[in-house]
Amino acid sequence: MTIVNFGCGATPGRDCLNIDGSLTVLLARLPLPAKLFGLRGRFVASIRDNNIKFGTARRLRFADDSLDAFYTSHTLEHLVRSECEDLLCRVRGWLKPGGVLRVVLPDLKRLACSYVSGQVGADTFLTRTQLALQGSRRGMAAGYECHRLMYDYESFAALLERLRYQSIRRSNFGTSILPALATLDVEGRRDESFYVEAVK
Repeated sequence: MTIVNFGCGATPGRDCLNIDGSLTVLLARLPLPAKLFGLRGRFVASIRDNNIKFGTARRLRFADDSLDAFYTSHTLEHLVRSECEDLLCRVRGWLKPGGVLRVVLPDLKRLACSYVSGQVGADTFLTRTQLALQGSRRGMAAGYECHRLMYDYESFAALLERLRYQSIRRSNFGTSILPALATLDVEGRRDESFYVEAVK
């Protein structure tokens, strides 16, 4: 079974093609001990141990009808709309007939409701949505901590429908129509995310 885990970060999956666009993935190729990378040392070790490949949304390429599944968690919100739609169109082509797309995204509706109800204050809301960035310009230019677009389930399902995906459904943490995909969900993202699956 060929499963791509795109934007895997420091949580790669077993028996997946793990891909991430972080510059750390490229730096990990340098013949230096992981501890020399400071706070990124553990990530560097994970990159090396799990053979994480470097790849960005624009440069990702696979043969048509070659993938059983494509998984991505907390990645698509970092893309502008046109780049996200382009990637999802190409993913549909790469999936085998009946292949599964599973997407995990921060849930804008849940975050907004927590703010409106008073559960969280304005500062926390802005931090969680990453709508107001306080980082350096250099960090922002590299794409760190930057949300380009936010979704709720309804808006993302509508996008998938427009892109001709089939059997679009809301899913839950740790459950999937393809059990191997459920093992990729990260517990720390559970309470802030929505889960959606669709089929080619």
